[in-house]
Order: sequence, then C-alpha cells, then structure tokens
Amino acid sequence: MKREADREYKVEVGGITYGMDRIESGSLTQSLFDAPGVGNTACAVFTMTFLPTEAPPRMGQVRPWIRDAGEEKWTPLGVFWIDQRSQQDGRMTITCYDGMLKAERTWKPSDEEAFPMTMERAAGDIAAAMGTALDSRCAFNGAYTVDYPAEQYTMREALGYIAAAHGGNWLVTAKGELLLIPLFGSMPAETHYLIEEEEGAAITFGGVRILV
Repeated sequence: MKREADREYKVEVGGITYGMDRIESGSLTQSLFDAPGVGNTACAVFTMTFLPTEAPPRMGQVRPWIRDAGEEKWTPLGVFWIDQRSQQDGRMTITCYDGMLKAERTWKPSDEEAFPMTMERAAGDIAAAMGTALDSRCAFNGAYTVDYPAEQYTMREALGYIAAAHGGNWLVTAKGELLLIPLFGSMPAETHYLIEEEEGAAITFGGVRILV
C-alpha cells in the first residue's frame, strides 16, 4: 500500500495552481451523514495551509488534485469554495466547502413547473439551481412527489426531505455531482472510492477516502 509520501498534490485556488513546494498541509473530510439516520445532506470540508502568491477572491473556487509520485495523470478530489480564511507570517489557512453549500438558498422553482412534482424532477431542478447535475446512479421512486415549496424552505431542506423519503442521504461526489445513497441497503453498484490500480488500496487525502 502506498504511503501519503508516495503521492503528490496540487491545489488550484482562485485560478492559481499551487504545488507541493507551497502547500504546507491539507485535509479533506467527507462523511455520508452529519448525524446517524436518513435525510442528511453531507457537506465535504477541505482545509489547507499554504503560501499564496496573491490573495484568493472571496468565495474563490478551490480544486485539489492527487497523483502517484512521478506519474503524469492527476485525479480531481472535488470542487470547493472558500468560506473562511486566516493569514499569519505569509501563510494562509483556508476552510472550504463543496457544492452542498450552494443549497442553502431558498428553493424557487420556475413558474412553468407543474406541481405536485416527482422527487426525481425536484432533485434535478435543485441540482441545476446549484450549478451541477444529479449523478446518474441516483435511484428514485417515481410515485413520490413534492408540493410547491412557496419559498418556505431551502434547497438543502428539500433535498433532505427527498433523501428521508428514500431512506438515504445526499453527498457531492468528487466530480461535483449530487448523489443519493440509500442507508438501508447498499450503494449503487457502480459507486466506488478512488483506489490504486495495481493493489486496489484506497487513495486518501489526509486519511479520508474519496467517493467518485
């Protein structure tokens, strides 16, 4: 099994790419649920301390990548946005969240949408409003519907309701897509973690396995 030292990282922050020479530390936390149960909308958190060449923009986009040392191919670990930052002695520490953060806005479907709406269509509408898409592995019960939200709850709350109805939880994959994973049962057959090609061991970033 390869060690963390056998891997290389690079992180794009606000359009500027930083390599191992400017990254001091980094960690990625991704969980299936915030609390045991169903109806959760888990948000992955990426933190990094580095030496910036210029101040990243407010809510700047952050993209970490990984590869085996000496290899050419880089594998993306997700898409994040800066939420907090601090700086001392030329070093900056940023705390970033994945696309689930964009679901904190009020859900406002188009006036052209018809209700009751199937949960699958509602999830797709929310994903589009978040600037992403549903993972093709999501499975929905076509008989389940939602009523017009009337601007009474956020998109994240709506996703939580849909997840609870299906006995599962939402997360954002490394590709940036929304994936509904059933808690009672198993992950979709094609769901997988990043693994090494030769040994099949899990690739981690700061000890965390990455779901794609």
